[in-house]
Amino acid sequence: MCGIGGIISKSGENVVPLVGMMLSRMAKRGPDGAGIATENSLVRSPSVQSLDFDSVKGSRVLGHARLAIVGGTCGSQPFCSCDGRVTLEHNGEIYNYKKLKAELGSHNFSTLTDSEVIVHMLEERLKAGAGFVDAIKDVVSELDGIYALAIRDEKTGMIALVRDRLGVRPLYYGENDRFVAFASERKGLWQVGIREPTMRVLPGHAILITPEGRLSKVQVADAPALKKPAYRTMKSAVAAYEKAFLASMQKRTEDVDRIGIIFSGGIDSVLVAHAARKMVPEVVCYTAGMEGSHDAEYARTIADELGLELHVKELTQDDVERLIPEIIDVIEDNNAGQVEVALPVYCAVQLASRQGMRIMLTGQAADELFGGYSWYANVAEKQGYRKLREHMREDLMLLYKETLEREDKITMAHSVEMREPFLDPGVIETSMEVDMRLNVRRNDRFGKRVHRRLAQKLGIPKDIAFRVKEAAQHGSGVHSAIDAIARKRGFDESAVTSGYLKILESQERVGSSQRYGYLFEKEQKMWIAEPHVQMYLDSLVNAPVLAKKT
Repeated sequence: MCGIGGIISKSGENVVPLVGMMLSRMAKRGPDGAGIATENSLVRSPSVQSLDFDSVKGSRVLGHARLAIVGGTCGSQPFCSCDGRVTLEHNGEIYNYKKLKAELGSHNFSTLTDSEVIVHMLEERLKAGAGFVDAIKDVVSELDGIYALAIRDEKTGMIALVRDRLGVRPLYYGENDRFVAFASERKGLWQVGIREPTMRVLPGHAILITPEGRLSKVQVADAPALKKPAYRTMKSAVAAYEKAFLASMQKRTEDVDRIGIIFSGGIDSVLVAHAARKMVPEVVCYTAGMEGSHDAEYARTIADELGLELHVKELTQDDVERLIPEIIDVIEDNNAGQVEVALPVYCAVQLASRQGMRIMLTGQAADELFGGYSWYANVAEKQGYRKLREHMREDLMLLYKETLEREDKITMAHSVEMREPFLDPGVIETSMEVDMRLNVRRNDRFGKRVHRRLAQKLGIPKDIAFRVKEAAQHGSGVHSAIDAIARKRGFDESAVTSGYLKILESQERVGSSQRYGYLFEKEQKMWIAEPHVQMYLDSLVNAPVLAKKT
């Protein structure tokens, strides 16, 4: 995990100082090394703070801040190919890099990192005569992992910004009259004067930037394909899922001696923690919530029953009120739903970081893959299982907006690398081949039954495997706390105008329950629930941010 950024001047001005400002704003993403690559120079340093931005000049500059996980202390980026044709910086993890490295020809590797393999793969494709975009497509098709890449072709001056097919790692860009800029976080762009609109590099796509600053978009990776069910019995589905899930966990725990789990007590994080304990010498679970909250108490009960080490951060209302502005700054959003979910995760990661954790696992995406949301049964009832599968894939492909970008920023704010076992290609492919009738039944309050049955097979008691968990903001007690804070500050139902409601109603519906709420009246209202809370959060940042960014 790292922070990447860069600027392409439209007039040839020296933009190195501006890249320095961007990296400094995102320095927590990479405390273990830094580097900048201009057209003619490459400078590296142990940290952003010690990097000499005055020693070089350039108008097309890449900058990088490194969090050292793979490859030890030696691995600061950007990297250059042996022939000098390609300059690259990478944020993410490539789990099959050792295999890919062994398949390469003779190259001068200066580090043991997974990232450096990518630049030499591109070098070989270009030497073989592939065009710049075709070389990128070919290389990313072989990467088993997650990535946000900035690639500069020194022959043509073209720069490509590339994002993995699910958008697990964020990458944003924007422009003004002077330059085009890109960064791992929007605040990097804001730091150099680029305000809204800032755009995302979309999952599975590349943004191409010419030396003159012209932009174009191209798709470089396909979304996971819908498939005919291959597993039509519970036994065959669980067996296939077990193989894929344990392989995913093995990849994400290889050579790791100590790992943290974002632990809510729900079956997703319980399954991850239970499996990790058999692969990693030290596994520690972390949760956060209001004093006496359901999630905190249930997490303690489950941890005791399964013998898991658990650390709990209990919050007061004063803690929540103090943290809200900090959360908004970190996640770059003041949407009420985003803030409420982010707050307990932020506190759990903060606790882990203070105890020296560098890598954490999350249970994200199990619901979208195996049908874990309660409203999925209603979709199946009203529209059929084929349509349900289409909705679930749409949910998976929109996770980057709903959860992944938020949690990347939270973990990076504490210099912690997040890994997502359920987003492994093998797990995704297996889930797509499971007959949906095995996972979601009509009038089903549980869902993801294959997922729960695997938990039982691996030794998790049935009462834990089939627990129905509250939404994070409710189970943690944070929703009620923020509601109380808003009312204390003078924001209640009477403060909400019809005009303000129209503003809320016009915003993009990101969450799964929001998009499919038209099917059931209760969920239709959920996404604009408590508008007075949103009004309070808007008051903290001068103008509404909400979930409206492209």
